[in-house]
Parts: sequence; C-alpha cells; structure tokens
Amino acid sequence: MADGMQAAEVAAALAAGYTLPTTWYTGATYYAREQEAIFRRAWQYVGLAEQVAQAGDFFTTQVAGVPLVIVRDAAGTVRAFVNVCRHRGSVLVGQECGQRTTLQCGYHAWTYKLDGRLHKAPGMADEPNFPAADLALIAARLEAWGPFLFVTLDPAAPPLGEFLGELPELVTATGLDLGKIKRRVRRTLEIQANWKIVVDNYLECYHCPVAHPGFCDLIDVNDYHITEYDYFSTQTGALKESAKAGAGKHHYDASQGVTEGFYAYLWPNFTLNIYPGPGNVSLNLFVPLAVDRTLAIYDYCFAEAVSSDAANDFIRFIDQVQDEDTDLCASVQRGMQSGYFPQGRLMLTRERALQHFQRLVQRHIAP
Repeated sequence: MADGMQAAEVAAALAAGYTLPTTWYTGATYYAREQEAIFRRAWQYVGLAEQVAQAGDFFTTQVAGVPLVIVRDAAGTVRAFVNVCRHRGSVLVGQECGQRTTLQCGYHAWTYKLDGRLHKAPGMADEPNFPAADLALIAARLEAWGPFLFVTLDPAAPPLGEFLGELPELVTATGLDLGKIKRRVRRTLEIQANWKIVVDNYLECYHCPVAHPGFCDLIDVNDYHITEYDYFSTQTGALKESAKAGAGKHHYDASQGVTEGFYAYLWPNFTLNIYPGPGNVSLNLFVPLAVDRTLAIYDYCFAEAVSSDAANDFIRFIDQVQDEDTDLCASVQRGMQSGYFPQGRLMLTRERALQHFQRLVQRHIAP
C-alpha cells in the first residue's frame, strides 16, 4: 500500500490499521493542499488572553502563512486582524508584542484605530472621494475558551464551541481551574520533520517505555487510556504511587492537586497537557513551516500556588521529554525520505488516537 492510492483506498487502509502513505509526509503537493484545506479553515490556537490584558496590548502571529495581529481595543474587545496594511500590502505591525494606542504602518504611516478602522493617512484629506470607510483592516474571527484565544480564517466555520465539543467539560473534570493558570515560560524549537510526524508522535505512548523513562517513572503507562471524539482525542494516565511525593526521575512534587495525567489533542495542531500536581500545564502548538520543518511552540503555565522552584523542576522534566521526542521525529522524517518506507502499520491497541488524527487528515485533504 503506497502513494497513488485513491481516496477510498486510503480511507480503507487507515481503517485497517495502516498509516497515511509516506508521500503525504514528504510531498510538496500534499503540504500545499493542507495549508488551504486544513489550516485556512480550522479554528487554531493563537495565544493567551493574558497577552492582551489591557487596552492597546497586542501580539503578532501567523496562521497558514497569513500574518495576524491580535489586539485589545479601547472598548476592551479582543480582535484579530490580518496584519497587512491596506495601502500597499506591507506587514503592518512588525513587533512580536507590545502596547499601542493605534496601529501604524512603518512604510507610509497609514494609521488604524484598535478596532481596525482607518484613522488617518498622510495626504488623505487631499484625495477627492477617498474611501477611508472601505479601507479598514481585514478582520479574522476570534473566539475564546477560558484563557485560550482561537482564530479561524474561514467565515463559514462553525462556532468554536461546536468545534471544541465536550473538551471544556473534560478539562474541568480533572480538577484544574483554567482561570487560575498563568504562563511563566515560552519556548520555541524548530523540528526537522513534517508537522504530522510531530502530531503522530504526540498521540501515542507506545514509545514511552523505550524513549521516555522519566515520563514512565511518573505516569503508569500500564493504566493508560485513549478516547477519540469528533475533533479531539484524550489520553489519561494514572500517577504512579511511587511518584506522589516526588520520588523518581521526574524530580517534582506531584503529591497535591490533579491526580492523573490528562493530555488532549485538538485538531489540527494544538495540545493541552495537564500534569499531576497543584496546577502544572504545558501547551504545545505545532506550526508547519515547510514539508519537512515544524515550529514547536511550548507554553508552560502554572497556578499561583506552584513555587518557582517547583515550576523549574517541572519545566526541566518536560523539556527532557520534548528533547527526546524532537530527535525521534527527525529520525522518522529521515526514514520516510529514504524511499524505502511506503507506508506503516499501526498497533491499534496503543495507537488509536494516531489513527483518529490520520483519518481527519485524510478526510480534509483527500483528492
């Protein structure tokens, strides 16, 4: 089973436990199709509400190559705009984040209000019938789930709540109060692998006993459960008795608060990871850069009760796991590019969440 398969053949192969054809991970045609059919249509996590806590606060990001600026306007509304000046197409805001009273282009000083309306431009008064009202910044849809901000470029996408389904209730059931976590550290890393390889890796713990001894010292992978939903899947793992007081390779105290690991993947490229303890959360965003490169953005969030020392211990632990995964993903990419791996075969008792993800990919981009 390999490339050249028709859509129905790919779907049947996935149902039988085979993976997507390798060319879906290495071919430029499939990568381009994903940008249009997946990333320009889905709801995608872009950041935290705390990044735009006050009027005028902003940060910039990209979705499917489209530059965006997220800003809280003077009335307190958080908005998302395409970060492109309506004059000549220059990127409007070049800074990563900051505070502004207006959004002014550094090319010709066209200036927009925080609600996107064109405020002024040099020479505007001298232009007869200048259509200022028609030259507002192009808005993107933005909605929030708790502290998380999501954007979609698709005007026809269903509301965020329909996309999330039962996920908010499942997170609440863990005992974590999302409203009380704050980001303390952000790290970024470029992984030499296709974004789907990175997601595949996240979605199974079949490799954990071999690759992640520290994780397996914390979470009992023999008491590990996978559940699939429409646009997300969850993995839960019980905390080992030996880990409850900080004993073991993970080196942080998990004796209070959340009592098991809860790991949620949300289509197409966001993960929410709740670890045992009083409020230890990591967020992963896997941003495609090229067919064989992915930008991984890691946000480490904690409840106020978590001390700096405890947070640092947790971050060191997760960094180690993510470094191990980075090497594994790059290895898979090299193997797929060898020309001697047309398609893989899953272990469905342990890799169902991976199968669920690949079915979503196939459904969205199959020719």
